[in-house]
Amino acid sequence: MSDWKDAFLRTRVIPPHSQTARQAPGSPQALQLVFRQIDGLHVKQSESPASLQYQLRVTLFDSGHQHFFGRTWKSDSHSVSGMQGQSGRVFFNEVVYFHTSLCLSSVVAVVELVSLSTRADGSQDAVGSGFGLLQLFTGRADTIISQGEGRLSLFNGTPRALLHPTLKDPLRRCPAVGVEREQR
Repeated sequence: MSDWKDAFLRTRVIPPHSQTARQAPGSPQALQLVFRQIDGLHVKQSESPASLQYQLRVTLFDSGHQHFFGRTWKSDSHSVSGMQGQSGRVFFNEVVYFHTSLCLSSVVAVVELVSLSTRADGSQDAVGSGFGLLQLFTGRADTIISQGEGRLSLFNGTPRALLHPTLKDPLRRCPAVGVEREQR
């Protein structure tokens, strides 16, 4: 049974929306995302920083059709550095490589910060701590938007909020969502 479950988890991919797949221009693009650190995590007095573990998860989302697709990438778990009652920092230094033929401005990467805690039985609880949207492409075919370094603002809540019927275009409705680019 565990062999079947492992095979299922390794090969589980959600296909893109059928209309989005038809709109895809040109050839696939390869992308590399580098996640260095998360700053400003509040470490409560009651929590030991050594016991706090965080993970990043990245999933592609079609904001035009409100549809998650592809496979979710998950980082390793990382500890918080910092003192109790102060702002903490998590160093990830993780690199994500992926490719997609859906090089549309409506396709974004949803980056979710997840806190992990271990239950008494040894299994893990994963609780979303915030998410951000990273716009990958402009409206022009085969043009990548986010070249260089930048900061990604995280919002409280879960990325499932993107599926709410009243939130039709999250990139336009939330102007703070995106990447602040540092020019070098």
